[in-house]
Amino acid sequence: SISQMAHQRGVQVVVDNTLASPLLLRPLELGADVTLHSATKNLGGHSDVTGGVAAARADITMAMRQSNRVWGSVLDPFAAWLIVRGIKTLPLRVEKACENAFAVAQFLSDHPKISAVHYPGLPGHPQHKLAVDTLGGRFGWMVTFELAGGGRSASSFVKGLDMIKLAASLGEAQTTISHPAKTSHRSLTGDEQAVLGIRNGLIRLSCGIESASDILADLESALAKS
Repeated sequence: SISQMAHQRGVQVVVDNTLASPLLLRPLELGADVTLHSATKNLGGHSDVTGGVAAARADITMAMRQSNRVWGSVLDPFAAWLIVRGIKTLPLRVEKACENAFAVAQFLSDHPKISAVHYPGLPGHPQHKLAVDTLGGRFGWMVTFELAGGGRSASSFVKGLDMIKLAASLGEAQTTISHPAKTSHRSLTGDEQAVLGIRNGLIRLSCGIESASDILADLESALAKS
């Protein structure tokens, strides 16, 4: 495994587990030394707090706590309360969001205006078997897809949405969408975006906990306008 190869060379393994959450994947149990979570995303779940979580072996945790004492990177009490509040409903939200994402991926994979769907729950995904083995039958709430019409169609599609909102963040209770080429990766050149697989027609969808039928209806309506 990656962890074994790294440890043989004296290298620690750090895993960002934000998109899986502890409910789908626990990297420490697979040999990682540190696992990170953006609590701003699904742990908080309501886009009303900024924070992060690091979990690790006891010796590493003690070192991180000492660094916190020196550098002062400590959550304020209210932010900590908001994250704890969000974690209480995390299992319910993750279950529903994963269910919605699977329904969305299936819908998009059969749509004539979609050229590609990237979701590990689909049998055709190159890492589907790995996802089945590691994620316990749930495949996350993030669905990435590409419009056959490219950037112009993607822009029209985003503008045509009603319930689903364009947002920079992800992992909240509401379904949100992002057009990376025009938002998160807009500062990169076209060649740099291409190296990262960011094409003009690429859309990133973070599924929330709404009714799946409402999400699909909004997607279908926007696709008809794109």
